[in-house]
Amino acid sequence: MILNNLYLIARIADTRVALRSAIIESVVTVGDIVAVPGAPPHVAGLFALRSRVLTLIDPHIVLGISPTVVTPGQRVIVVEIGGHGYALLADRIEDVCFIDGGENAVRGRLAEGWTELADSVIEHEGATLLVLDPARLVTLPMQQRAA
Repeated sequence: MILNNLYLIARIADTRVALRSAIIESVVTVGDIVAVPGAPPHVAGLFALRSRVLTLIDPHIVLGISPTVVTPGQRVIVVEIGGHGYALLADRIEDVCFIDGGENAVRGRLAEGWTELADSVIEHEGATLLVLDPARLVTLPMQQRAA
């Protein structure tokens, strides 16, 4: 099996998504969250992880829906984007698995918000999953604010 076929499966905004494992550092439990006054709305706060400060990103805000309720002990997906550590909130983290068959272009209409976030789609156990690029969860809101 090739590591390029390894994905983390999660549920965000009631949608099953896949994230390429190559961009994921880990899945961890959130500790105490510190609010960031003046931060963009998609920044849910900061928290410390092994002497490192991570910015907590709420994908629900990026999608234009109500924010996620963040609770200590919740599991998050840790990624590094542009040399900075981020933790992505997910409704649920389901699995890490190999998925053969490859990614395909998105065809058809996606629900509002997902079009800018989905790189592609992939078939897994009879379901179509959106493949997300976590960097877009961080950069897209900033691009939208600048426009």
